[in-house]
Amino acid sequence: MTDANEQLAAEHAVAKAALDNAYRAVFATEAGKRVLFHILAEGGIYQDAFTGSDAATNYTLGRKRQALDLLGDLNGIDERLYPQLLLAMADIREMDRAIAAKQSAQQETEDE
Repeated sequence: MTDANEQLAAEHAVAKAALDNAYRAVFATEAGKRVLFHILAEGGIYQDAFTGSDAATNYTLGRKRQALDLLGDLNGIDERLYPQLLLAMADIREMDRAIAAKQSAQQETEDE
């Protein structure tokens, strides 16, 4: 029985290492950071879950639980990933605003 438990533990360790590496690979790209942040935001971790309706509250709490589990996964890999994600998203949004302002200015020039 010990051999089976050791084999399962070894397989679990390999699977966890592969998943950790996948998270790191996704986190290494701007697109990956956007997607991770979007998933967290869609999970409602930044909003109150209570709506006045039991069904809606339970649904929201379920979504929030999934997002919090994702945060736990990130923290389990490296406790700096989530704070780095927040800082990266601030930079990404700033770049997006600059691009939008430039495109708007170009559109106004073309319209004149």
